[in-house]
Amino acid sequence: MSKLFHEAIKLEVMEDVQHRPICFVYRGRKEQVEQIVKQWRVTQEWWGKAFEREYFQIGTEAGIICELYRDLPSGYWYLQRIQD
Repeated sequence: MSKLFHEAIKLEVMEDVQHRPICFVYRGRKEQVEQIVKQWRVTQEWWGKAFEREYFQIGTEAGIICELYRDLPSGYWYLQRIQD
């Protein structure tokens, strides 16, 4: 089962030099990225608004699988989905 957030949650993310997530803070708890399962980029225009995002499906040391994305123009990170 997974939880897709209707509105993505802005996150504080530590990233490596290639802008891949290393760890992030969610609900006051630091989650260490153990593995990047998938990585993909989405560039499109939706309802007249263009966006470009880099998505990561990751696994944490705590066993959580989730999808994060980095908004490429702003550099901000968001949590899109948590799977359990």
